[in-house]
Amino acid sequence: MRATTLLSIALALTAGQALAENLPPLRQGDLVFQQSKSPQSEAIRLASGSTYTHIGIISLTPAGPVVIEAADVVRQTPLKAFLARGAKGRFAVYRLRQLVPAKADAAVAAARTYLGRPYDLYFRLDPDAIYCSELPYDAFRSVGISLGRVERFGNLSVRNPAVKALFATRWASHPDCRGAAGNAAACWTLIQHQGIVTPVSIARDSQVVRVGGNL
Repeated sequence: MRATTLLSIALALTAGQALAENLPPLRQGDLVFQQSKSPQSEAIRLASGSTYTHIGIISLTPAGPVVIEAADVVRQTPLKAFLARGAKGRFAVYRLRQLVPAKADAAVAAARTYLGRPYDLYFRLDPDAIYCSELPYDAFRSVGISLGRVERFGNLSVRNPAVKALFATRWASHPDCRGAAGNAAACWTLIQHQGIVTPVSIARDSQVVRVGGNL
């Protein structure tokens, strides 16, 4: 057997062991965080000041746990596949302290109503398109739980080069800037007041507690 094949097997076994050691017994409605490897992840990390750049809601199904997440569209992803996509396979699981099963089921059902909805490249609190942390924010709000904190875009650390570079690729098609801002500078000024919910604001909510992970 080739050395590269042996190395690949060893790495897979190590990753699987790390997953087994750090993954707690899961409950319906748990929240799983990771540092995404998507092109925009670095901008989110710098703007929010956290390695938590992606989040999903865990649903326990007969076929095994899945993660309801806003990726290219809102979709259900097997938990193992979701965790494998994160940087170095690292993750963190959080749980709402007082979440009763009926509300957990209702929040998960609410999240499923967004399946197929496109990803929101502009991070607006608008249900026509959904970004990752907006999904649990809306799902739990539908059952009377206010999770996370709506912050002003301009109050985040958005003046770093990674955020500015991401903005430069998207501003011209921003729904709030089309027809209202004729150039990038005007759009940048306009969106400073835009409300946004970051993954880390949900992790820092006093209603949740970390129950496992390695991130």
